[in-house]
Amino acid sequence: MNTAVVHAASIRDVTVALRVCNQAALLDAALDALAAQTIGTDRLDVIAVDDGSTDASGELLARAAQRYAGFLRVGRVAHGLSPAAARNWALSQAAGRYVIFLEASDRLAPDALARMVAAADTNEADVVLGKPEGGDRQAAAVFRKNLSHTDVYSSRAYWSLSPDKLFRTGMLQRRALAFPTDMPVGDDQAFTAAALIAADNVTVVGDRTCVFRGPAPAGAANLPDRVALVSRMLALVSAQLPEGARRDRLHSRHLEVELGRATAEALLTQDVDPAERERALWGAVEILRTQVAPGALALLPRMLAVRFALLSLGHAAEAQSIAAFEADKDRPAVRKTVEDGRVYTTLPFFRDPRVVLPDALFDITADMTVTHQLQRVAWDGSMLLLDGFAFFEQLSTKDRATRVVMRERASGAEQSFSVTARRDDTLTNAKGNTRAMGRFSTRVNLAQTADGRPFPPGVWDLYLSVSFEGVTQEVRLGRRRADGLDTTARQPVTVAPAPDAPSMELVATPYYTAAGDLSLEISQRSPLPVRG
Repeated sequence: MNTAVVHAASIRDVTVALRVCNQAALLDAALDALAAQTIGTDRLDVIAVDDGSTDASGELLARAAQRYAGFLRVGRVAHGLSPAAARNWALSQAAGRYVIFLEASDRLAPDALARMVAAADTNEADVVLGKPEGGDRQAAAVFRKNLSHTDVYSSRAYWSLSPDKLFRTGMLQRRALAFPTDMPVGDDQAFTAAALIAADNVTVVGDRTCVFRGPAPAGAANLPDRVALVSRMLALVSAQLPEGARRDRLHSRHLEVELGRATAEALLTQDVDPAERERALWGAVEILRTQVAPGALALLPRMLAVRFALLSLGHAAEAQSIAAFEADKDRPAVRKTVEDGRVYTTLPFFRDPRVVLPDALFDITADMTVTHQLQRVAWDGSMLLLDGFAFFEQLSTKDRATRVVMRERASGAEQSFSVTARRDDTLTNAKGNTRAMGRFSTRVNLAQTADGRPFPPGVWDLYLSVSFEGVTQEVRLGRRRADGLDTTARQPVTVAPAPDAPSMELVATPYYTAAGDLSLEISQRSPLPVRG
């Protein structure tokens, strides 16, 4: 195992665990880049581990240990099934409050560690994600900006499972986390996933690049091993989380990213060894039949969900067909079918009598997105006047049934009001398709509800029930509004005499919540004196 005798330095801010495996040509540049970190070498602890190199890496590390004696320690392990042993040895020697795992081919931006440590300290984070060059394609959304407090359920942080992150050493030690040594592929995923799930807070440094990743190690894992990784990761998540939405969300990541890619390759790549292909596909079928809940499948892109459904039913040829359809960049646009308030994507095998699949597998109603904006709020006596636009990006504006809904926050009582459509041929969706009947106007009579009485006291939140082609989705009014809309005025408007208190009157005070949503507070007060 380790052949070097090292002595822990005094506690530093961060330990860089640098794995070196036959990377002699990159080593000097890697160490020079760490020495140049603006955090300062007095706050830095670098542990470079020679992972069984057969080139000159070991000799270069020995010389570097003398050149960088102030902050560099060196060790060596016998190369195992994966990089896990080298990473675990470095972790066991870590003297920093935080630790980050890098390969010798990786580079950090000069101020990366300073920014990441500062973010960890400020936000009391257990894990800090530093933006990688170009971002992880699947996790790009999480790196669009800095996030002081997030987790794996409310962001795409879990879609980035590389270990080039800042981990709080104490949290890793309390949780006894280590890289599993029995995995031929994905030990870094297992470690990072466990740490992210365990973290009390995850912070993202996304304003500038922190990590410049080097090329992936040579030699891709075979298909059966990649499928086995999915089973291992699903089991890891299941051991940490009970059944439900949180588990389904994390499971969906492994189904989409790893199992989706592996099964597509097995189905479509001609030069895959037939025995490997068979083992991979049977492994995928076993996973889909025994480890996957419907809630996780519901979170997947519909084409992938259909492919998985066909595989789990034993329809390999049909699964290959839809995988080819998905891979065809020149395929025609997929039509939608709208029935009974639901929207279905008419992918291959939709209502195909030869392969019976449930309609729910093709249901994309939840994917319908509403574009809306409140453009005018005004008063005409006790009438609240609202104007704006709202439409579905994916549906036409025919068969409109949109309504304004006012809901009392405490009781849930509702009042609903029809809207008047106004044609506007300049109104289009993001693709430039017309949504001409998407404009609306309404007059809300606060003095007379459906039962003939005025609105009772309470806080009334305003919603828009957007309905076209029989499909309905509710959105909050106000957060998306025209730039010139006044959000500061809170002048009470007299509504009507209070029906249960003859000496009082009802007044409505409009205001915008902290999230920017429009609400009305209706209350009773003594009438103001009439000026003579």
